[in-house]
Amino acid sequence: MKITRLLQLSFLLVLSSIKGLAQENNCNVKQLQVNTYDFVLTNLDSIKKYSSVKDKVTAKLEFTPTGAITTAEYFTAYGDKGQKQVKIWEGLEKFIKNNFSLCPESHFYNGREQVLNTVFEIPFTKEAVLKAKKDIENTEDYVVFGTGKKEISDYNKYTLDIKSLTVGKKVLEPLVKEGTLDYRRSKMIQLSELFFMAFEVVKSGKTNYLKYKLYEKVDHKGRIITTENWRPVINGKTILSVKGIRDTHEGVKHIVVGEEFDFDIEITFL
Repeated sequence: MKITRLLQLSFLLVLSSIKGLAQENNCNVKQLQVNTYDFVLTNLDSIKKYSSVKDKVTAKLEFTPTGAITTAEYFTAYGDKGQKQVKIWEGLEKFIKNNFSLCPESHFYNGREQVLNTVFEIPFTKEAVLKAKKDIENTEDYVVFGTGKKEISDYNKYTLDIKSLTVGKKVLEPLVKEGTLDYRRSKMIQLSELFFMAFEVVKSGKTNYLKYKLYEKVDHKGRIITTENWRPVINGKTILSVKGIRDTHEGVKHIVVGEEFDFDIEITFL
């Protein structure tokens, strides 16, 4: 009984630590994969002892549009004819599910595409885990924990650089807007006769996050094209390079269901 309680307490301490990392870091799929590899390195003995698979498994995770994990499955020989779904050590499975559920409500993006699922290998040898971790950390868009901290005041100045913006067949020419936050909010920014944007900066832990909404004027009202709640501000800048399907609005005749949007926007706090 005492041993069981100690194990439960240890696991809760690990989750509390990871939750702190999630709140202070660039909560994205790559960072969460690195968290998984760190857990594996710490618990290799238990993983090997309680798993029939000794070399590696492939994890397949599925998410809702707002980043909540819905499915976690594990396979050997993934993608081959001999592919087989397997079980992994209960401690690792619990860690993965909790690890990928600790971020604030947010979309996951991989480059420019919204992530609704991810597939990655989990090796069970020290050398292979270290290599897998290094491969992710060396990718161009990986942000190391603890970097890019910059204080943003309630009335910070900013520039909004619209490099490209397309919604369906409607295209906005590149432009740059300048402004000043009002209690960490941008107010409504008019980009053209059709397009508007608003954002605010929210601090969680030591990291500032951007919450934004992109609007289109349809039938004399502002209709949301897309919104996101937790984009990290790294070195005083947030880069929004996003492609997806616009939000739908029931009963609005002049919005095309399934219409695509595509934009590159940089917001820099001076």
